[in-house]
Amino acid sequence: MTSFFHQKLANGLHVAAENLPFARSVSVGFFVRCGARYESENISGISHFLEHMVFKGSPARSAQDVNREFDTLGISFNACTTEETTIFYATLLPEYLEYCLEIYADILRPSFREDDFRAEKEVILEEIGMYENEPPFCMDDRLRQTFFNGHPLGNPVLGSVRSVKRLRLEQLREWLQKMYSPQNITLCACGCVDFDRLVQLAEKYCGAWKNSPESPSTAEIPQNSETCGLPFLPTTGMQTFRRPQAAQQYLLSCSASGVSSIRERLAGRLIASILGDDSGSRLYWEFVDSGRAEHAVLGFTEFSDVGFFCTSLACDPDEALENWKHTEAIYRDAENGGISEEELVLAKNRLATGMTLGSEKAWNRLFGIGCEWAIAREYRTVEEENALLRSISLEEIHTYLTRFPLTCSLTFSIGPKK
Repeated sequence: MTSFFHQKLANGLHVAAENLPFARSVSVGFFVRCGARYESENISGISHFLEHMVFKGSPARSAQDVNREFDTLGISFNACTTEETTIFYATLLPEYLEYCLEIYADILRPSFREDDFRAEKEVILEEIGMYENEPPFCMDDRLRQTFFNGHPLGNPVLGSVRSVKRLRLEQLREWLQKMYSPQNITLCACGCVDFDRLVQLAEKYCGAWKNSPESPSTAEIPQNSETCGLPFLPTTGMQTFRRPQAAQQYLLSCSASGVSSIRERLAGRLIASILGDDSGSRLYWEFVDSGRAEHAVLGFTEFSDVGFFCTSLACDPDEALENWKHTEAIYRDAENGGISEEELVLAKNRLATGMTLGSEKAWNRLFGIGCEWAIAREYRTVEEENALLRSISLEEIHTYLTRFPLTCSLTFSIGPKK
C-alpha cells in the first residue's frame, strides 16, 4: 500500500516521502522555492544561473568529481529551474541513497570559483542566443511579459542578455544565502524509500544548515475584474511582429485561468484537454488532422496563485488569419455552453490514464509531490486526485469558461506576414 510521510527538521527543512511498494528504485530531490518570480528585473535569470553554479562543485569536489561520483554509482541526475522552484533530483538504487544525498548536500553549498562563474555566464548567454534564433523567436517570453505587465512571473527563467551580463559573483553568493535556507527547501523522495532512514540522513547532512535572516518574498498578484478576469492585462487584441526569416506564421495567445482550488485547477486541465490536446481535441481535428496547421494546442499553466491558458498555432502564413478566426469560433462555442458530456468524459479518461501511468514511475511522482509540498504543503494520492477529476461536472466547466473566457486574450502573430 502506498504511504506518505513528512517531517520538519529543527532548522525548518521539510522532509517528505511517498513509499511505493512495487518500486525497486528511489527518486529523490531537493525542491527550493527559488525561481523567476522572486527576481527583480535587474537580476533576472539569477536562479537559473545559480542552478548552473551548483554543479561546478564545492570546496571538497570539482565539477569533474561530481560527475564521476554520480556516474560511478549509475545515478541519473539533473536539475531544472522554473518560475517558482529550482529542483535538484536523481534516480538511483536505494543502497546508494546516502551517497547521493551527501553529494547534493555538499554541492548545494558551492565554491563560486571566479573561473567557473565567467565560463557559465558565456554558456548561459549562448543558450539565450540560441533560444532567440529559434521560432517563435522568444516572442512567447515577450507575450508573457506583456500579459503579466511587469510582474516577475513574466520574467524569462533564463533572464535576458542584459541582466545576465550584469550579474556579479557576489550577487549569486547573496542569492544562495537568501533563497537556499533550509526553511525554504523540501527534501522529497518517492519509490523504495525508508522514511526514518531518510530523516536520519537529512539530519546528518542538512541539519547544520543555517537560515538566512532575510526571508524570500513574492510580489502579490493584483486582480482586475474589468478585463474578463485577467489579472494584469489592460487591453486585448492581436499584435503582429514581422520575422521575414520565418517559414510559418506563429500565433500565440494568453488568457487568464483560475487556480484558487484543486477543483478549479482540474477544470482548467480538462478544458485544455478538450479544446487543445495534441491529439483528439477540437483544435487537433480542426487544424492538425485536416492539414491546415502543423501545430495547434491549448496549454494550461498553473502557478501557486495564478494561471493562464496559452494557445499556440503554427501554419502557412497565408492561412494564419483565417485559422485564427476558426480558433476563436471554437472558443466562443465552448464559452456558450458548447462542450458536451461526451467530450468531458473523454478528457477525464485521457487525463486519468496519463496520471495513473505516470504514477508507476517514481520520478514522475517525485515532481508532483515535491512541487506540491514545497509550494502548498499539500498531498493527494493518485486515487484521491483521480476521484476529484471524475467528480468535475459539466456545469463546473461551463461556469469556469464564463469566469475565464478564452476569447478575452492577448494574441501575438509572428512570421513573414504583417
